[in-house]
Amino acid sequence: MSYQANCPSCGAPLSFRPGTMVAVCSRCTALSARTDRDPQLIGKVAALVDSNSTLQCGMGGQFAGRTFTVVGRTQLKHPLGGFWDEWYLAFDDGRWGWLAEAQGRSYLTFHQALKQSLPPSEALFAGAKLELGEQGHWVVAELSEATLQAAEGEIPWAVTLDGHYRFADLSGPNGAFATLDFSEELPLFFVGRQVDLADLKLTGGSPVKSDRKKALSLPCPHCASPLALRAPDETQRVVCPSCGSLLDASAGKLLYLRSLKQPDLRMWIPLGSEGHLRGVPLTCVGFLRRACVIEGTTYDWGEYLLMDPKHGFRWLVESDGHWNLAENVSAADLRRTGANDKAIFYQGESYKRFQDVEAYVQGIYGECYWRVEQNERANVAEFVHAPFSLAQEIQRHPGGGEEVNWSRSTYLGAAEVWKAFSLKGDPPPAQGIASNQPNPHWASARQLGLWMLAALALLFAVLLWNGITHREKLLYQENYNLAERLPKLPAGVKPAENAQEPVFFSPVIRVEDGHKNLEVKLKAPVINNWIGVEGSLVNQDTGTAELFELATSYYHGSDSDGPWSEGGQTETVYLSALPAGNYVLAIAPQWDGSQPPVSGFSVELRSGVMRWVYPLLALLAILLIPALAAVRALAFENRRWQESMYTNKGAGGGD
Repeated sequence: MSYQANCPSCGAPLSFRPGTMVAVCSRCTALSARTDRDPQLIGKVAALVDSNSTLQCGMGGQFAGRTFTVVGRTQLKHPLGGFWDEWYLAFDDGRWGWLAEAQGRSYLTFHQALKQSLPPSEALFAGAKLELGEQGHWVVAELSEATLQAAEGEIPWAVTLDGHYRFADLSGPNGAFATLDFSEELPLFFVGRQVDLADLKLTGGSPVKSDRKKALSLPCPHCASPLALRAPDETQRVVCPSCGSLLDASAGKLLYLRSLKQPDLRMWIPLGSEGHLRGVPLTCVGFLRRACVIEGTTYDWGEYLLMDPKHGFRWLVESDGHWNLAENVSAADLRRTGANDKAIFYQGESYKRFQDVEAYVQGIYGECYWRVEQNERANVAEFVHAPFSLAQEIQRHPGGGEEVNWSRSTYLGAAEVWKAFSLKGDPPPAQGIASNQPNPHWASARQLGLWMLAALALLFAVLLWNGITHREKLLYQENYNLAERLPKLPAGVKPAENAQEPVFFSPVIRVEDGHKNLEVKLKAPVINNWIGVEGSLVNQDTGTAELFELATSYYHGSDSDGPWSEGGQTETVYLSALPAGNYVLAIAPQWDGSQPPVSGFSVELRSGVMRWVYPLLALLAILLIPALAAVRALAFENRRWQESMYTNKGAGGGD
């Protein structure tokens, strides 16, 4: 039941429902704290800044089957500029919900009691890992302070004017969101996730009186030129395109800050361009020229701020003609591995660390949703799994605290960007290899790999079939004794120089299969000499002859380099398949000198002998082209990783 009281400042009625700590008088904006008796006056709050939110105090709604009423709101100021609305939902079951609206997103959280003690804020830092509550794994996304700017209605926490409220925003797995609130002695833990206001089934409230427009045209306070604001509800900084003045837009009006000395403008997508990229309607509202210095060399790139009317902002990054679309991801969905975090696992894929740089802002054009400054710096670490990359940016607030943001970039072709925004002319040519550029050779290498597997299977099938149907068969084998065939000379008598070598004839050899090749093998135990044969296979039916020659030679010795040898005592010649029939093998041995180098030799004739040289040549032919494609792909990866600060040469696949 609500507690009714009167405003201690103007006497207007105040309502305190169970759980309400302070209330704001709707008549005089006095802030009063609930006590056992009369409300205690804290002071007067500033007027609310029109945030053009669709929420209003008095609205009803539903979440997870439970009804609620919107009973209060605070506007909290961020140390980097700007503010966010925090709405308080009183549920019918007595619970309170905290609904925060910032940068076009809404987060609904609920207080959750913790069994373990919370760490002090001094022990936290951006990127720190925590194990809290039922969700378990959390990562500190931002550690900062907020100050109260304005308030209305009933508020379920102890508000003080001009107070600083230390908080830590946490990222959880699967898009979970949480906040650690250090405004009380015992820190509070609020857990929830991003929600769509349309899912809250909001009802009631008075018609929204707002001058909200998709775009506003205001005069520049420095040069009076007309200036278009395309995201007036989120813009904190805007640069006049006429005079180059940096203007503050956080108070609902433009305030001149300073004139900027901008670098040469290289903007391919004009401010205000509208298009559809990957099925999402986007408007280009801002552009940053950022840079880093590596070993004395400055590298710069452009970042286009794109407004998504439903899901906040995205970044389109251009560097040396390469394009990437970047979207925020939750740090809690990332898993680090390896020494010095050399790898990150995200959605089952491993991202290899590519580089670490300190990035700074060179130039600012159009609008930004934070109080951006020239020379604003952030530590950036990039991890690559082409065609994607993950980037961690850590930024320290000037007044203390720090913030870490993770984003995943998807490599885009320039033609896709040009088509999405209907740009004219040709896109800038891509230079070099981007860190997450898809490897153009992997696709052909994979296709050739599949072809290779099919060809290897076919080759194996052919060899298997040949082994089954073409078994090797010995047709003839004979040992020839030269000593018996040469004439015996008296002692001391040399043979005539024109003495003829003997000729040997085989008995009839039957060739059954006329489709099998023939192998003739000569074996002779020659040492530091040679012997050869001239042979012929004569068909007894047709008289045709198949001629062949082969010889064996073997030499060995020793010199200053040690023992050596060359040649061999066996030689083979292969003949094409001959028609089936009866054949006689004629063998005529040959050698140098008057006496043979050996006393005898042997000859073997086989059919259906496997010539392994042909399968090996086929195997090399099958492997050659895929191997060349793989070499090209690996060479591309090597060139990519030559630009890395780390030694993961050949890594970063996935394209």
